[in-house]
Formats: sequence, structure tokens, C-alpha cells
Amino acid sequence: MAETRTTTSHYSVQKKRRADVLAYWKEHQRTIVRGDEVVMVDTPRGMRRGVMVSADGDKPSVNLDANVHEIDPGEVSTVHRHSWDAMAFVVEGSGWTEVDGRRHDWKPWDTIYLPGWAWHRHGNEGTKKARFITFSVQPFVELLGLAVLEDAGHADVATLAPRPLTTEAGLGNDPYSNRMRRLNEKGLEQNESRILTAYDDVNFRVSPRGARSGFLLDSSIGNRTQGLTAVMHQLAPGLYQSRHRHGGEAWLYGVTGTGYSIEDDEKIEWGPGDLVVVDHWAWHQHFNASKTELASLIRVHNFDTLYMGMSALMAPLNLFEELPTLDAPDLTGVEWPDPQAGRPSG
Repeated sequence: MAETRTTTSHYSVQKKRRADVLAYWKEHQRTIVRGDEVVMVDTPRGMRRGVMVSADGDKPSVNLDANVHEIDPGEVSTVHRHSWDAMAFVVEGSGWTEVDGRRHDWKPWDTIYLPGWAWHRHGNEGTKKARFITFSVQPFVELLGLAVLEDAGHADVATLAPRPLTTEAGLGNDPYSNRMRRLNEKGLEQNESRILTAYDDVNFRVSPRGARSGFLLDSSIGNRTQGLTAVMHQLAPGLYQSRHRHGGEAWLYGVTGTGYSIEDDEKIEWGPGDLVVVDHWAWHQHFNASKTELASLIRVHNFDTLYMGMSALMAPLNLFEELPTLDAPDLTGVEWPDPQAGRPSG
């Protein structure tokens, strides 16, 4: 019989592996990515891409990624799909995105949801460059060993394989049949997800935390995501949000205005095109630096899966914490600027 001998125990191996992961994370951790420092590079898709946070550049992550994309007038990208889902927020220009053969036209500040395993491509029939930023859960899916990417060039989507779907369950009531039924129903539900959130349809409400906010991507407005949610927060001139902290990262992308965030004791100034990365469990608060102009940020995280799972596993530890009394400003009498303020034309 063959005998395996090792000089270290499983305890030592696992302890070192965990330490290496933490060291890697700390080495690449950042709080701000400047939009004007992102380098745009031509890709085989017929578009340009610039890395904000991704292992495809020099800013890896184990949770989310963020990339900037540009497509020139008259161009149509290749069609591709991936096992993770993503969202795109249009910064400038106009165009369209085809998802599983259905076209969705978009313009500045619209949001497009890209479901996992859905074939999609982008086109620009306008007269000027279109630009959008994407966020996805690709790093986390890759960490699980489940990341798959397929590119089909300029093929007709009708000729390509549909999204994978769990086999429809029979009439049994055993554990195996119950699992098949549950997963099949969930897959069918995801296939009915909302794709386009037009900015003109965003419903803004003033929240107790001091901002006017509206969902761009969320189950409450019909999206069926792998955990991604996105909200636009608008800070009134000279005002701010209340402090809070949570057990997972939150990413904030500057859309309009200028401001700063306090993350623990660090002041992080931001403007349009910048990405603020709020570390897990760091007290943070966002401020509008202008006394006259609105400041808008998009907040993205995957709270609906990763963080909710963490909360269940780590209970009774609270992974979302605010002050006993919110330190939000008094918004009584605030005259909010038009939500369309600063929005580029299509």
C-alpha cells in the first residue's frame, strides 16, 4: 500500500493559505480609483475597456469588479455570455444592448441588467462615442471555480444555445425532485428579470439617512440578480448622509458634483468618474462639497446574496450598524434640485 508522508499538518497548511489570502487582499486594497487615470484599451469585442477594479488589470478584488467601456458610432460588439451577472450604467452617448435576442435602447443614466448566461451585445447607431461602466460579481464567482465566459463573435443569437436550465421535475415529492423543482422555478423566474431601468422612470424618495435615493437595480423593481443591487444617492447642496458600517464592501461611483467621504479617519475626495471603495466594517459617511450643486453617487454591492449569507452564518453578529440616533441632517424645507440636473444629452 502506498503511504503518503507530509512534513506539515493540515492545520499549518490551511493557516498559511488563509494568511496568504489576507495578505493578498491587504496588498491590493484601495479606497479610491480616479476616473481620469483609467486607461482605455482596444479589445477583440469591437469596444474599448478600461479597468477600475479587476484582476484583468492591476487592481484585483475577491468580491466585485468595475470596468469602463466605450463603443464608437456605427460599431456593434461581438455577442458573448458569462456565468456571472453584471450591470451597466450609461455615462454618456446612446445605443442599444441586445439580451437573448431582445433589443433595449438606452441613453445617459439608464441602467442595463445583464443576467448570468444571457447572450448579449452592444451597438451604437449615434454620432458620438457611447460610454458606460459595468459592475459584476465575476471575482466571487471565479473564487468559487464557477466562472465561464463564451464569445460567439457576430453569430445570430437564434443559432446559439439558450441559457442552461434545471430539468423540469416530475411528479415525485422526494428530496431530489423537490430540488429540481425549486431550481427550475428559480431559473424560470430569473429568465423573466427586468433588463432596462430607464432613468426617467427612477422613483426618488428622501430617506432618513439624509439623501434622496432611487433604485437602479433591485428585486423590488423586478430585477432577479445574483445579489447585485444598485441605488443612486443624491446629496443636497452642502449636506451629507448619516454614518454607518457593514460587513461587506460598498462601491460608490461619482456621477455628478464633487464631494468627499470619511472612511474611519480617512478623508477621500471624489468627483464624476471616480470610484470610492468602502472597506468592510469601516464607519463611513458621504458629503456634498458644493453649497449650490447636487452631488450624485451610485452605490453598488451584492448584499442580497453574499452579505445576507454572511449574516445568517455569523448571527448574532450584526453586519449592518448605524448610530442609535442617526446623525443625518434635518431635511425639512430642503428644496431639492431637479433629478435631471447634470444629465448629458443622448
